[in-house]
Amino acid sequence: MNIRQLDLNLLLVFDAVYRERSTSAAARKLDLSQPAVSNALRRLRKFTGDTLFFRSGNEMMPTRTANALAIPVSHALSTVEESLSSLRAFDPRTSTRVFRLGINDFMRVTLVPALANLLEQEAPNVRLEFTGETPNPPVLLEALRRGETDISILPLGAVAAEKDISFSAFNSDTLAVVARAEHPIFDSGTPVSTEALASARYVTTNNAPALRALAETVFAEHGIERNVACVMPDTSTIPSIVEMTDYLGIVGKSFLKRHQRDHAIAEVKTPFTFPQIKAGLVWARSADEDQGLQWLRHKAEGILKSAVTVGE
Repeated sequence: MNIRQLDLNLLLVFDAVYRERSTSAAARKLDLSQPAVSNALRRLRKFTGDTLFFRSGNEMMPTRTANALAIPVSHALSTVEESLSSLRAFDPRTSTRVFRLGINDFMRVTLVPALANLLEQEAPNVRLEFTGETPNPPVLLEALRRGETDISILPLGAVAAEKDISFSAFNSDTLAVVARAEHPIFDSGTPVSTEALASARYVTTNNAPALRALAETVFAEHGIERNVACVMPDTSTIPSIVEMTDYLGIVGKSFLKRHQRDHAIAEVKTPFTFPQIKAGLVWARSADEDQGLQWLRHKAEGILKSAVTVGE
């Protein structure tokens, strides 16, 4: 038996006849003529080598082979129908989908609490899963393409040339060098020299490789090789470390403004500026029409845009 030779439409007919115990009732259910249903059964009988149904009074009764086929066929058809339904007719009130997001720790702090609250109110059975680490952009993009991640947040410069990746910008930001508020580097009250920046020690993070590479590039263009004293797995700990040491850190200005409320840290005026960074939600273009992801993206965009406005 070669499954590739089977017309899968025959399974729909089989399932309908099995449930209805009648070719005429199955025909009405499938919006087919009774001869078309009978012809489909003949083809399926030829393929299986079994009569599948026999007439008993006014009913079409299944053979043992038909009974053995009924459960797997019904399960397969239900699985396909449910999958298509979840993609094309997403209802947040009843959906049980799992969405997987690949974002760094700062965006998790910004996005997750508000998104979890929204889901609790509007989509109580939806589940969110977040990646435990933030790999570099090429790895994240491959995860999107393979469907291992549904949505990520990346600098748009990392995705602009990717034809199979879609994106939606939600903010622009600029990197800033930060230090504790009483750091000696502020004594002059003027932009610090490149020599002072080169002699300082830094705390950095390994969870945002694209931003770290951008900072290194700008520093290198001005002849500065950073002396990194501490590498953290997340961005959220940088304010605490900067506040308690003479280390300098590099973070986004919106991140700085948000954390200045709780930490005695300040921006260091540098003799050069960092380029503007545009960030956005990114996803595989193959998921553009996925109604569930459309709904989630819309909610996430609203939260992120509001959070950026608050932080400005």
